Amino acid sequence: MQPYSYDLQKVMVNYKNKPILHYVVDYWKQYSDKFIFITGYKKEQVLEYIPNFKIQDYVTIDGHPEKNGLADAVALSEPYVKENFIVVLGDCVVTGDLSFPKSMDQGVGVVKNKAEIYRNYQVTLNCNRISKVVEKPEIVTGDLCGMGCYFFKRKVFDFIKETPMSKRTKRIELTDVIQTMINKGNVVKPVFLDGTYINITYPEDVVK
Repeated sequence: MQPYSYDLQKVMVNYKNKPILHYVVDYWKQYSDKFIFITGYKKEQVLEYIPNFKIQDYVTIDGHPEKNGLADAVALSEPYVKENFIVVLGDCVVTGDLSFPKSMDQGVGVVKNKAEIYRNYQVTLNCNRISKVVEKPEIVTGDLCGMGCYFFKRKVFDFIKETPMSKRTKRIELTDVIQTMINKGNVVKPVFLDGTYINITYPEDVVK
């Protein structure tokens, strides 16, 4: 994200006088008025800005100093969440409408965008349920891109503990946790987005 991120945490990079995180929080306010912020790198910038969101009910968690991955960060929220909760990445901007299945145990956000799969994850469906997720695949075989938003129940914490470390990243990856749930018979459904999804990774993403 340089030069934007020389002095700023990535989610605090400004667009039209608001940090990226502001747009993320504004979108998800329609689904909950309770937020948990798990912070790490340059966390002071995020913590100082939180009052601008005008959220009455929120918790902040100091993430581990080492980079243990998304699954480890999600595990830190276990004492604070109820049965149903949403996980959203602070650098994933969503606009548009989500379409929830009529019956859903757990789910992940999905958008039809083949180009974005290479830096997100590929989703494969079977009978309108997710059968496979692959993080940053070298070969893309479809057009269903997994987004940085997840709709979990508390049982996900058990699967985080059961999922082995990725040989590729040496961390417990959230996509591996989801695949573990699927392999053990849990139903994970796609929550389709009719709109735009941008995983802010490079300077040109801010231009998008």
